[in-house]
Formats: sequence, C-alpha cells, structure tokens
Amino acid sequence: MRGSPRRPGFNRTELLVLAGLGAVLLGLALPAIQKARAAAPRASCADNLRRIGQAIRSYADAHDGELPYGHRNKSPLSGWVTLLLPYLGEGDLSDRYRFDLDWYDPAQRDVVSRPVHVLQCPAAPPDRTLTGTINGARYAVPPADYAAVSGVTVDVVPAVFPPSYPRFGAMPVDETLRLADILDGPSNTLLVAEGAGRPEVWLAGHATGNFPPNDKSTWSAWNGNFLRGYSRDGKRMPGPCPLNCSNLDAVYSFHPGGAFGLLGDGSVRFLKQDMDVYVLYALATRAGGEILAPEDY
Repeated sequence: MRGSPRRPGFNRTELLVLAGLGAVLLGLALPAIQKARAAAPRASCADNLRRIGQAIRSYADAHDGELPYGHRNKSPLSGWVTLLLPYLGEGDLSDRYRFDLDWYDPAQRDVVSRPVHVLQCPAAPPDRTLTGTINGARYAVPPADYAAVSGVTVDVVPAVFPPSYPRFGAMPVDETLRLADILDGPSNTLLVAEGAGRPEVWLAGHATGNFPPNDKSTWSAWNGNFLRGYSRDGKRMPGPCPLNCSNLDAVYSFHPGGAFGLLGDGSVRFLKQDMDVYVLYALATRAGGEILAPEDY
C-alpha cells in the first residue's frame, strides 16, 4: 500500500530559520518606523511656526510695519497672539475677544478656553490645561507651545553680560516696535521659538511633577520669554545649555537634538542643541551687533 503523499510545508528547522529571519527584519525595520513616526510631528511643528511667521508678516503689512505685542504689565493684559487671530484663520475668536478687558476676565472665559491648534506642537504631551486664579478670577485655558522671544533675562545681567548690554529682543512687551527696529537684521533675530510642555516643568527630557504659575503660557496671555541658558540638567541658571534643558524662560522642545525657531525674515530654523549659548543670546536680541552665520546655529 502506498504511503500518503507528503504535504508541502516547513519542517521544524526551517520554521526556526524563518522565525529568526523575521526577527532580524523586524529589528531592522523598527528604527525606520520610529523615525517616520517622529518625523511627522516634527514637520507639523515646523509648519506651525511658518504659519505664525506668515501671520506676523501679514499683521506688520497691515499696521505700517508694526510687530504684534503683548501687554504684560499694562492694562488690559493680553497676548500678542490675540492680534494675530484674524491672520491665523481664527476670525471667529477675534470677533468675540474683548480687547477692552483683561484676558482672564470672566467675560472672556468662553473665548480664551478655546484652543488655537497652530500654537500646539504635536510632539509635546497632549491633554494639558493651564489653571489658576488672577485677582479672584479663575481660569482654565489651553497651553501655547510657542513663545515670543523678547530678549535675554535679567538673570544673565550682570552675571554674564554687563549692565549696558542691549538685552531686548524683537517681540515687544508693553511697547510698539517695527521690523525696522531689528538692527541686527531680521535673518539674525528670533521672533518666536518653541517653549513647549507647560504648565508642567520639564528638565532635560524629564517631567518634574511641578506646576508653577503659568498664566502667561496660553495664547490669550503675554506668552513670551526673556531667554536664559541652564546647566545641562536644567537645575541651575545661567548655564551653558542653550535649549532643551529647562522649559522655564527658555527654548524647549520634544524633538531630539534641537528646537525650532522663527526668524524675523519668516524662515524657520532647527536650532541645534549643541550650539553655543552665546549664539542663542545673540539671536534673542535685536541690537547686539553680533555677526552670525547659519552654521553657527
């Protein structure tokens, strides 16, 4: 009697070889998959800053070269983004926002609680809300991951620079400035940079669990930074680390190797994490007289 014909298939040894080969291929593919996943939020983040740059330029064109400003100390308190709402496709919010009231006024609550998505970097942690109380008024508002660069903080004067150092930047606080006031040149001066992760404090890639007052870090509030460098662990300042070491009055992102910044000429640059902190200070100020090359940052 003839035996049953052998069914096609794999023996145990062949199956083990195939399993090993599959594991190798998967190991080779995973880094590429992870890189692709990281590239999409990074590209979206850069595109957000380009849109913000276009909105700033459109605002300046419509206002005799003036740059949008924030009121940090002058009433009514407001953020520079409130002036850009029509140019960011947020005409409805602009129509409903009360420029005669402080941003945290209870009458503003329904408007300022709405997120402006172009101000949120997809690489940053999701589902964040800034809460607090100002003058008895409670607020719960969405964060903004991009901050105006208003200069260099007093913490580095005179610790790093002499008192005469022109520490102010291009994005004005409580004053009016024009593009022509950027004496270092728009291509050498930051307007906006990433300052992501708020309200939680992040140090060198680690969440601290600390939540200091962050009422400025929403689109409706001032939302600006006078920059400073930190130690590499983010615990001390001033220090040699230019970015991604602390998100307190500093440039901070969730992108490996650097963070995005918007220059006055409308270009978006990926600022290198290992650049010299003094280059960051030069980019943050509008009239320091420094001469920079693109490869410096």
